[in-house]
Amino acid sequence: MHDKQEGMTMGLLWEIVQSGFVYGQHQKTQSIEERVELLETQLKGTQDTIRELVKKLEELHGLDIDGDGDVG
Repeated sequence: MHDKQEGMTMGLLWEIVQSGFVYGQHQKTQSIEERVELLETQLKGTQDTIRELVKKLEELHGLDIDGDGDVG
C-alpha cells in the first residue's frame, strides 16, 4: 500500500512538471489572450494537484498539513 501511495504522489508531482513543459511549448506561438487562458487553466490544474498532494500527504503521515482541522 505504501508503494501505491508513493506512486500516486509521484504521479501528482509529474503532472505539475508536465504542466510547465506544456506552457513552455505554447508560450511562443499564442496571443496574449490565449496565453492568459492557458495560464488560468494550468493554475487551476496546479491548485487541484496541490490539494490532492496535500490530502495524500495528510493521509500518509496522519497530519493536518493545511490546517483545516481534518486529516485527508
